[in-house]
Amino acid sequence: MIEITLSDLNNSSFYQQTLQTIEHICDEYGIGNDFGTLSMANQMVSDYLGMNHPQFNVDVDFQIENNEVSMNYTLQSGDFKSLSEDNDNQNTALFVLQSLADEVSFSTDFDTLITTFHVKTKISVQRSFQPQVVRQNIFR
Repeated sequence: MIEITLSDLNNSSFYQQTLQTIEHICDEYGIGNDFGTLSMANQMVSDYLGMNHPQFNVDVDFQIENNEVSMNYTLQSGDFKSLSEDNDNQNTALFVLQSLADEVSFSTDFDTLITTFHVKTKISVQRSFQPQVVRQNIFR
C-alpha cells in the first residue's frame, strides 16, 4: 500500500493541493479514467468544508492499493456530523459522494470522512516489507 499525506490544509490551499495529488495518483497508477470521479468527490468535500467550516484546517490521507483508492479527510477542529445526517431535503454533498464513491463512512467521533473508490490500476501496488537489493556489475 502507498500512502500520501497532506497536512494542515486550509481554505486557500486545500483544493489546489488535493487536486494536484489526485492528478499525480491517476497518472502514476494508470487510472486516468477515474480522475473525474475522484476530483468531483473532492470538490464535494471542498464545497461542504467551505460552507460549514469556513476557517477549516484538514489533513488528507490518500491510500492506494491494487484496486482501491481511499481519501481520508480529518478535520483538526470541528466534525463531519452535519454531512452524515440525512434530513428531509437529503444532504446534497453526501448524496453526490455516495453516488461517486464505492464506500463513504465516518469515524466514530465524526472528525474523519473516509471515501473509498474501487479502481483498476495498471501498475501493481504490492505490500512489501522487505527491502529490495539491486546489484549491478559495474566492471562490465
